[in-house]
Amino acid sequence: MPVSRADGFTLLEVTIATSLLVVVALGSAHLFVLAIRHNVTARLQLAMVLAATRKADEMCAAAAAGPLTLSPPDALDRDAEGFADVTVDAGMTCARRWLLTVPAGYAGAAIAIVVRVSESGAGPPRAAGTVQIVTVCEGAAS
Repeated sequence: MPVSRADGFTLLEVTIATSLLVVVALGSAHLFVLAIRHNVTARLQLAMVLAATRKADEMCAAAAAGPLTLSPPDALDRDAEGFADVTVDAGMTCARRWLLTVPAGYAGAAIAIVVRVSESGAGPPRAAGTVQIVTVCEGAAS
């Protein structure tokens, strides 16, 4: 009587296929974790850019309304009185510092505004870094 072989997979073939599937799944899971981490960082940086932009727009409007007091040269490196504040955007506490100066060659017809925003507050930092924007608008300094 001839020996018949049943159709199907052997235990060895199933084990190899399962091992390959697990290796591919673990690699994909790591990529998902990295993608989520980068997405969170991008959202935090966007919130910081919006906080900086709002302050720069506020300073441009104030410059258009009347002369502004220039800031100390190190206003971006310390909390200078009147040139720093704290704001909460998108659930994140941000420290804003700004520098107001007259750009070289403009002789008081324009104001350069530099706004630097960094994460502050309680808890561990979320690796959002620091955002800095620069703009020049018409205005006078006092």
